[in-house]
Amino acid sequence: MIRSLLMASGFVLATGALPAVAQDYQVRDCRADTAVTLPMIATGHDAITAHATDELLGPSIFQRFSTTENDIDFSIETRRFETREDQIAAYLSCDVPFMRVTHAEMSMLAEYTGQLDATRMQPVFFFGWSNGADAVVARDASSLEALSGAKIATDAARLDLALQLAADAGTAPDIALVEDPAAHFANTPDAMFSIVPTPQANVLTAGNVGTGAEGSVNGARQVITTTSANRVIGDLLVVRKDFMEQSPERVRATVRAYLKAEELFREDAKKQIVDFARAAEMVLGDPALEDEMKTLWSGVETVGLSGQTAWADSQSARSFRNLVNSGQNRMVDTGLLSAAVALDGPDLDFVSLGDDLWDKRRVQTSSFDRDAATEAIKAMSNEEIDDSTIAEVTILFKPNQASFPISEYRSAFETALEKSQVYAGGVLSIEAHSSYLGYLKGVLKQGWEPPRQKREVASLRNTSTARALAVREALVQTANEMGFAIDESQITVNGRGIEDPLGGFCNDLPCPPKTEKEWRESRRVVFRVIGMESEAEVFTPLNDW
Repeated sequence: MIRSLLMASGFVLATGALPAVAQDYQVRDCRADTAVTLPMIATGHDAITAHATDELLGPSIFQRFSTTENDIDFSIETRRFETREDQIAAYLSCDVPFMRVTHAEMSMLAEYTGQLDATRMQPVFFFGWSNGADAVVARDASSLEALSGAKIATDAARLDLALQLAADAGTAPDIALVEDPAAHFANTPDAMFSIVPTPQANVLTAGNVGTGAEGSVNGARQVITTTSANRVIGDLLVVRKDFMEQSPERVRATVRAYLKAEELFREDAKKQIVDFARAAEMVLGDPALEDEMKTLWSGVETVGLSGQTAWADSQSARSFRNLVNSGQNRMVDTGLLSAAVALDGPDLDFVSLGDDLWDKRRVQTSSFDRDAATEAIKAMSNEEIDDSTIAEVTILFKPNQASFPISEYRSAFETALEKSQVYAGGVLSIEAHSSYLGYLKGVLKQGWEPPRQKREVASLRNTSTARALAVREALVQTANEMGFAIDESQITVNGRGIEDPLGGFCNDLPCPPKTEKEWRESRRVVFRVIGMESEAEVFTPLNDW
């Protein structure tokens, strides 16, 4: 038996957000005959795991596909875990050689699981993303703009989202790791932001703005969910290194079975023959929680075979390696990690493991109705646009400039594209603004009459729209050069003209620029990722297959 070297003293997660990796945990070597047991946790992705064990119509999916390349059959078992502590204990003792983590959790646990080569985590399967399952609630704030320099509470399971939002804030907020973010938000009057499961967010905000009644928090509202930030919180399966080395054939066969289970689950869900009550019993411990299980499933997104290969490809925008590296950099910056921790990446040939899938593609249809999205944004006030903005990037242009060479704007284009990949559920609005100095001179110095003013405003708006279209064309070309598979329906153009002057309005006219710098900066194009979750008509049905 290996003595535990995993002591928790000094571990930043002693707050309870993740259990301290306790000195009482027993760490044992995995044996060659260790059973393949898969952990199940309270997430929508485990509706697939539960369905894969269903024997109602004959042998289960796991029974049918748990065969090694050498034609050796083996059993795949499951075990439900209610606490993170129990799952870590089972992992370290090799009672369950697999563990479920997010990218951020893997980084934070690696300092301890990696102290022994036997317990090093090997990522072997990517279930997919939170897509609506989690939300950010705010007290007396209507947008993420107030997050700059503030504090946000989260548990470790949602830390990836806190880190991403911190990176996109003007001034990085403090991140507080707590055991129960919803209770922390409700019971701590100065807690301004918290990341919680969406059902809890609905209670805290009373479905809109909290009143203080029936469990809600007065003034609380949701400012973003993972419906918009739907490429941030990932669900991973890792395996102990010693088990991987002793039983590589069984690990590969388990991944193959999971790939098949995901495909068959989607087909059975379309046919409405998935037993969600049984899934609720296996995942949540109570078949009466069938509706809750369906809600969990509706809040996640699977990735298919091509998603697995993209996740394993370090060149992919949202790959394991990119997510871990960026996450660890932010954790070091915020003091959650003392230094970056080396992690092993996925090293399986997913293409060969998925060779018996009937459809190896992952066909992405247009996620947005571009015309509806454009009209919805144009109908917003300047304040509403600001409140709905999740992230933004600004570029400037010269007078009478009509083209936007990639060589000159590449850095900004790449940043805007990266934001669109992170917040793939939001609309990327290309918002072009005009200088208003000439208009002011015409009105104030030359005495333009209202009809002339109206024509000039329309002309400036049309010129802005043309610029926005030129920027869009250059952005798409940049995406092609970068190898980004973007959804062009996500990108809208909005020629603002002088509708949102940099200095605001003075007596119904744009306020004159006070400096040459302000005048130059008024000629700008703003890439805004705008959350459109409440605008149901903006979305079109998404078919991931």
